[in-house]
Amino acid sequence: MKNSESQFEMFRYQLLPIDRYLQGDLFEDISTVEDLLKKKNNLFSRVLSSKKDFSNKKTQTATKLLLNTEDFFLFRIAANRSLHRETKEFKEEYLDNWPSILVAVWNDPEVQIVAVQKRTSAFQHTETVVKLILDGIRSSLAGYHLRAIHEPMVERKVFWQIVEKYYNKIQKIEFEFITPNMANISGNLPESLKEFAKAANSVKNKLEIEADPDSSLHIEKNNNTISSLADYTSDGGGNVALKVRGLSKKINTSKTIKHVEVSELSLQGTAEEVAEILKELMK
Repeated sequence: MKNSESQFEMFRYQLLPIDRYLQGDLFEDISTVEDLLKKKNNLFSRVLSSKKDFSNKKTQTATKLLLNTEDFFLFRIAANRSLHRETKEFKEEYLDNWPSILVAVWNDPEVQIVAVQKRTSAFQHTETVVKLILDGIRSSLAGYHLRAIHEPMVERKVFWQIVEKYYNKIQKIEFEFITPNMANISGNLPESLKEFAKAANSVKNKLEIEADPDSSLHIEKNNNTISSLADYTSDGGGNVALKVRGLSKKINTSKTIKHVEVSELSLQGTAEEVAEILKELMK
């Protein structure tokens, strides 16, 4: 029997204070934004582990928490996709149908990745699942003055492949990026850029560069600022939109989501075994 592969698309989430200028004793022993950032992952785990269902007004879901270790969650989430059919008695009927997927959340402070199994019969887009989860815990997380913001992860080469393909035709580039708070993916960003975003109390930022209408941008890999922004956004820190002469629509790098593949046979193992396989691939 053929052993088929299952894709898991990956998203980075970052945990940011709703207001960096919070004051006073907030809860427990947290009174400064530094205290809050030190405990953000513990608070996220607390909120996520207490959530039993991620249904919203549009989608009815069923959720089972398969594994909850110190920093790793493995869920099985199903969506109600009832089937409609007509019978030989000329009647219409609806049958229950709950296709499900696996979702892994790695909440290590240096990782913070959600991997969502791709199965269009359950969810047309994997990002829908990430939104269901983060929207579902939004109010509880806000109770701890935290906001979770996600972005798709993209292979770093994607940006440069676009630049190479449309060389001398790129008129404008928009870098949209989350205010960094993960050193392992933002290390190369200019300190001035990071400090500016934090001082301004922003959670999302946009940097645009645009050429004269009769010219084009000159983008080279040895430009440290461009390279660091391209790397940071590719690692799940944001999105890049490029306006190219001759194309009516902008090109968004986030449309090409990074994924890993796991054999269907491997997914039949225990939750612990599946978690170990996914963790290895998510590194």
